[in-house]
Amino acid sequence: PGLSVEGCVNRLKRLHWGFRRLHQIFIHRLVSEPVYELKMGFSLQAHYCAEHAAAFRKRVAEMREPPLGLDVVPDAALEMFFDEILTSADSEDLLIGIYGEAIPALERSLATYMEATNPVVDHPSIRVCKFALLEVREMLEYGRTVLSNLDCKHTDASRKWRSNIVRLLELAGGLDGHFPRTPGTPERLSSLAPYVFDPVPKRDNR
Repeated sequence: PGLSVEGCVNRLKRLHWGFRRLHQIFIHRLVSEPVYELKMGFSLQAHYCAEHAAAFRKRVAEMREPPLGLDVVPDAALEMFFDEILTSADSEDLLIGIYGEAIPALERSLATYMEATNPVVDHPSIRVCKFALLEVREMLEYGRTVLSNLDCKHTDASRKWRSNIVRLLELAGGLDGHFPRTPGTPERLSSLAPYVFDPVPKRDNR
């Protein structure tokens, strides 16, 4: 019982992609983020994501011969989902994208994988997921504190952007592709223009 080897690999690749893209977002938005506590949080969580991405890469390599296909975009809607968060207009949308949508999706996909796979045959994958889940839940707890302190704006543009990232995740079938997919066409909003890294360090007034 449980997932086939192919089914395991497909989900593990998408989990790897999720950690990899989150690492990119934390690193790219770290410099331009002025709030000290967020800079420190992003730094730590980027490190977590890098380590877990490496662990998932190693596990996929144990199950597949090269080329592993880990650099291939697993789903167009999922790619847009992370692109939208990376290019979000301000810190508020960025935080809602990361802690309100991306990391909860990662937690759900890790837990679902552990429930779906064979606990004996695929025990090495379960161990990788189990250790990842510990730190993903730590990230979620941090995110809940962050979101509870936001003074959210309610502009039409912001509401539309937030609705769109939720829809993109649904179009992708969740982060792991296993959840029911909403029919429709993925749409870019903030990521219509290519992302441009801001190299100027920002600091808050403290």
